Amino acid sequence: MRVVAATVIRATPEQVFHFIAVPQNGPRWQESAVSTRVTTAGPIGLGTQMEHEGRWLRMRIPTTATVTVYEPPFRYGYDIRTKLIPKPSLMRYAVEPVENGTKVTLSNDAPSSRWMKPFEPLLQRNVQGMFERDVARLKALIEAESAS
Repeated sequence: MRVVAATVIRATPEQVFHFIAVPQNGPRWQESAVSTRVTTAGPIGLGTQMEHEGRWLRMRIPTTATVTVYEPPFRYGYDIRTKLIPKPSLMRYAVEPVENGTKVTLSNDAPSSRWMKPFEPLLQRNVQGMFERDVARLKALIEAESAS
């Protein structure tokens, strides 16, 4: 299942990248994020490990993630693993300068499991709506911070 949402933020690519590449900011703008904790030493970069607790469909879901894409200030991504699904979900962020600021595109490629197949259209709509609300919150937060 693939979900994509994008917005244009009145900020520089560096400001946008810096905000999204701080895992602890996730709960501030991601609807499903409860908490994120970096579990490796050093600055965020390729190989950084995280523990995440998410909330989706009234369930608390613990996950782990590994940063697999780190190209400041244009690309960031991590592979998310959970015990519910054997293959990782691929969360990606693309940041690009545009005329009035920066376009940020969130995408997630999540594998399907046999039990999910009948519900996939409903799940897709649910996650798409969540991503669209997420990019709206991300835009509002970054624009408010860059204005101050």
